[in-house]
Amino acid sequence: MRLPFRDIPDPRTGSVRPRPIVDVVVDGLDIAPQACLLDSGATAVRFGGHVADICGIDLQDAPQARLAVGGAVVTALMAEVTLEIDDGSQQLTWSASVWFCEPWTPSFGLLGLTGFFDQFTVTIAAYEEWLELTPLN
Repeated sequence: MRLPFRDIPDPRTGSVRPRPIVDVVVDGLDIAPQACLLDSGATAVRFGGHVADICGIDLQDAPQARLAVGGAVVTALMAEVTLEIDDGSQQLTWSASVWFCEPWTPSFGLLGLTGFFDQFTVTIAAYEEWLELTPLN
């Protein structure tokens, strides 16, 4: 699946720059896909806690950790969820352990090494502003 980069504003400067961003459906809630940045520096998939709330994901007895994300320390709760990317002609669906974090200031989720990059061969053509995902299994 080949997808174009998307424009995202830099919160510090307000300038817009195309980046490898994809929409991800979390646990089948296709009316609210989450914009996610491909982040090879993130160790796992991370979303704001509000995503778990809108998807109805129960975090009552979830494993908890304190993590540093984007220079902030957050409290993260983990749940196994189904993730999906759909470009209109192809669907990629997989299960991943996802960390739902509070506080969460980015306007996007993060697709990291465990739960994303370990599921796909990822090609990023930054100059041409596209990315390609090929499932590993």
